[in-house]
Amino acid sequence: MTVGVLPGQERDMEALRLRLAEAEETLRALRAGEVDSFVVETAVGPRIYALEEVGRSYRVLIESMNEGAATLTDTGTIAYCNRRFAEMLAEPLERVMGTPLEDRVVSGERRSFDALLRSGWEGSARGEVSMRRSDGLVVRVQLSMSVVAESEPVLCVVATDLTEQIRLRELREADQHKNEFLGMLSHELRNPLAPIRNSIFVLDRVNPASEAAARARAVIKRQVEHLTRIVDDLLDVTRIARGKIELRRSRIDLRELVTRAAADYYSEMKVREISLRTLVPSRPLWGDVDPTRVSQALGNLLQNAAKFSNCGDEVFLSLEAVGEEAEIRVHDTGAGIDPAVLPHVFDAFVQGDHTIARTEGGLGLGLALVKGIVELHGGTVGVASEGVGHGAEFVVRLPLTTTPSVDAVRPASELNVRGCRVLIVDDNRDSADSLADLVQMLGHTVEVAYDGPGAIEKARIARPDVVMCDIGLPGMNGYAVAQELRRTGHKMRLLAITGYAQPQDVELAIEAGFDGHVAKPLDPDILQRLLE
Repeated sequence: MTVGVLPGQERDMEALRLRLAEAEETLRALRAGEVDSFVVETAVGPRIYALEEVGRSYRVLIESMNEGAATLTDTGTIAYCNRRFAEMLAEPLERVMGTPLEDRVVSGERRSFDALLRSGWEGSARGEVSMRRSDGLVVRVQLSMSVVAESEPVLCVVATDLTEQIRLRELREADQHKNEFLGMLSHELRNPLAPIRNSIFVLDRVNPASEAAARARAVIKRQVEHLTRIVDDLLDVTRIARGKIELRRSRIDLRELVTRAAADYYSEMKVREISLRTLVPSRPLWGDVDPTRVSQALGNLLQNAAKFSNCGDEVFLSLEAVGEEAEIRVHDTGAGIDPAVLPHVFDAFVQGDHTIARTEGGLGLGLALVKGIVELHGGTVGVASEGVGHGAEFVVRLPLTTTPSVDAVRPASELNVRGCRVLIVDDNRDSADSLADLVQMLGHTVEVAYDGPGAIEKARIARPDVVMCDIGLPGMNGYAVAQELRRTGHKMRLLAITGYAQPQDVELAIEAGFDGHVAKPLDPDILQRLLE
C-alpha cells in the first residue's frame, strides 16, 4: 500500500518514525530486563512508571476479579493464579500453582480440554469443562484463553464458575416443565370426565336395557379405568423416584407374561386395524420377577406402540434368551421418534408430540415407569428409531434364573369367605353407598357407617365377617377404628379401603390391625375376588 505525504508534513513523519523506533526499543529492553522503568507522555506531562509499580497494579487488578485467573506455561502448568481461581478448586493458593491444570479436569473431558488448550496456544479459545475440586465436588466452568507474551509464551486463562447460571437455568426449566405438566394433567383429567358426565346424562333419560344405555356404561367403564391409570402412574413414578416400590417376586416363565400382555392389547389393536404379532421360544425362560410390575412395563410398551401407530401398521412382540438375559423386543412400524427426543424418551413428562391437538394424550409417564420397573429388576431398557415415520423398537433385558416356577403367595388382603356380613365405613356417602350396592349385588349382607363411633356400634350389633374401612375419617380415623374393633375380640377380617396408598400407608394399616390394604378406587372384579 502506498501512502502519500503532503508538502510540509515530511518533518512530522520523520518524528513519528523516530518515536515508533523508540517504542520498539523500549519494548525490547523491557522484555530483556535491561530497564526497570519507562516514561509515558500524558496530558499533564511526562509520567515515569517503575516496573515494580506496574506489576503491583496488575496483581491488584487480577485479585479484584470475580473470575478466576491463571497463567499457564507451555507444558500446561499453572505458573500463577489469583485467589478466586484457587477458591473454585477449593485448594490453598500455594497448592494450585506449579501443578498441571489438566489434572483438575474430570477424566471424561480431558480430550476436549486438550483440544481447547491447543486452540488457546494458537491465539485464543473459549469453552466449557467440568473440574473436580479437592473436596470431590465437580464444578462446571467456562475457560477463556489467550496468549499474552511472545518471547516466552504464556497462556492467560480466565475461568468463570457456571454453577449459579446452571442452577438458575435448571430452575427455569423445572418451572417450565411444571407448568407444562399441570397443563397436561388438567387436559388429561378433563378429557375422561366429559364423556363420563355425558354418559350419566344419557343413563338418566333412556331405558336401562337399551343400546344407548349399554354404550354409556361402556364409556364410563373405559374412562374410569383411564382415570385410575393416570393416578396410578403418578403414584408409581413418585414411588420409584423415592425408592419406595417393593417388588413381590416370584419365579415365573416369562413366556406367560409376554403372551398375556399380547392378549390384553390384541383387541385394542385389532379395532384400530393394527397387526400384532408375537414370537416366544418353545422352551421356558424363567425369571425371578414381580409379575404384576413386569406386565405393567410390557403393557406400557404395547400401549405406546399402539398410540403411535396407524391403520395398517404392525407391532411385533418377541421374547428370546441372549446369554444369561431374557430379551423382550417391542417393534412397531408407526410414527417413529424424532432424533432430538430420542435421548429423553425415558424421562418423566417427556412427550414427542406437544401439539395443541394432543390426539393420543398421556402424561409422558409410561416409558419412565418402564425404565424404573426394569431397573428395579436389575435389567436395562433401550430404544432405537431411524427417525420420524420409520417406527421404533424398545428392547428390555431382564436377568434369567434356572430355578423353575413356584406358586405365588396369595396376598393377605384376599379373602376366602362366602355369604359375608359386610360393614362398610366411609364418611363419603357416595363412596360408601355405591360400594354397598356392589357388595349387595354380589350376594352379601351389608351395613354402612359414615364415621368411626357409628362403625364400632354397628360392628357390636351386626358382628360382621368383613369390615371395609376408610382411613381418612373425621374425629376417629380408620386406624383407631381398627384398633378398637380388635379389642372386642370378635373374629373379623379388616380391610383398609383408602386413597392413602403409599408403602408407608400399607405398613401403618397392618400395624393398626388391618388384614389387608386396597387402594381406591376399588375395582369391582377385585371386590368380587376379595369376597369369594
